[in-house]
This record gives sequence, C-alpha cells and structure tokens, in this order.
Amino acid sequence: MYIIYYLKRNLVTSISYYGSCVLSQTILLLCILILPASASQIWEGTGRIISGVGEGGSVELQLEFDGEVVKSLSGPPLDGKINTEPSLNGVIKTKTATWEIEGCGEDLCVNLQQYNPKQTVFYRLQPKK
Repeated sequence: MYIIYYLKRNLVTSISYYGSCVLSQTILLLCILILPASASQIWEGTGRIISGVGEGGSVELQLEFDGEVVKSLSGPPLDGKINTEPSLNGVIKTKTATWEIEGCGEDLCVNLQQYNPKQTVFYRLQPKK
C-alpha cells in the first residue's frame, strides 16, 4: 500500500513540475511576441557650413535614433549614445567631431564641429515621413 502511495505522489509531483515548466515557457514566449519592438526614428535635412572648409556650402544629413543609440545614415560618420529622455538633447564626442543635438520646436538642430577638415556645420532636421 505504501509503495502505491509513494508512486502516485512522485508521479503527481513530476507531472506538476513539468506542467509548470511548460506553462511558464509558453507565457514567456507569448510575452515576447506581444511586446512591441523598439522602433527607430529617422531625422533628415540639410545643413549650412558656417565656418571652415567649404564655408557657405550646403550639405545633407540623415540620423537614425534607436533608443539611446544615434547613427548617421548619410553625412559625416556618427555612432554614439545620447540621452533621449525627456527630449533629444545632448553632446556626442567622436574621434573626428563633436555633435551637439537639441530639439528646436518640432525640428532637431545639430551643431557639428569637425576636426579634420576643420569646419562647423549647422543642420536643421525633420522626422522622415
């Protein structure tokens, strides 16, 4: 009699253990599928070279913001991090330049100080549609 009780108890314990594992994995997979993926935001526009090589010229820039990561899709190379809360404001220093980014109403103003060639460029970007 004790052997039957022992076998039933172990069988119930094993089934409930594996059942809870399957249930928790199913819930985890559903949460991953339901949660939204972080969407990147692309800003683009033109800039004016305000000093240095090519002064007075016009240049294009396209930046991608993915969370705190900022990358240039066109224009001077940029791959850095910036605080995006509560707004897109901050400074990113790279080996070749210093990028000052701040919100300008509904636009994004970017002041770029390049080291080689030495020049300053002011961009006004809008969200890509």
